[in-house]
Amino acid sequence: MSKRTHGDVCSYRHSFTLDNFLRKLIQSPKRIVGPFIEEGDTVIDLGCGPGFFTVPIAEMVGDTGRVVAVDLQEEMLTMVTEKLFNTHLAKRVTMHQCEQHALNLDPLLKADFILAYYMVHETPDQGELFREIKGHLKPEGKVLVVEPPFHVNRRKFTQMKQRAEAVGFAILDTPKRKGGSSLLLSH
Repeated sequence: MSKRTHGDVCSYRHSFTLDNFLRKLIQSPKRIVGPFIEEGDTVIDLGCGPGFFTVPIAEMVGDTGRVVAVDLQEEMLTMVTEKLFNTHLAKRVTMHQCEQHALNLDPLLKADFILAYYMVHETPDQGELFREIKGHLKPEGKVLVVEPPFHVNRRKFTQMKQRAEAVGFAILDTPKRKGGSSLLLSH
């Protein structure tokens, strides 16, 4: 697999395409991730972008839950911070800037649910990403991976699935109507 540069990641300059009214109609965050999240959960939103999923997830986890919003670009995390400013949701969300080749999350962080929406294809080493994700998942936790059909064809998605299985993930489902090709993973 060739190494990717920061330029292969969807730039913060295009964040309006990631978070707008039309997208909310087509890709309802509550419909997509709601079935996997309960009040009190710890959720990691990988590649959170401008917070399209982060903010609704913060509502879903309630006062006792926690969301870790992870992105490579500081500008994306700033957008999420600004959305949450002066809201009751701000205390539920922690911002974390990862690196191109590593999540660098607190090793003790364990999540009930991890969302990787439209971002796995942007990573330089998918196998390593899946290993890191697995290390942050509680034993009964779940991971939802969704990839856009306009960037990830069937062959690439099959390879992605094989990389997840190679690190020990079980494929629970390939949920439909999530906005692309999807995998529901667990230990």
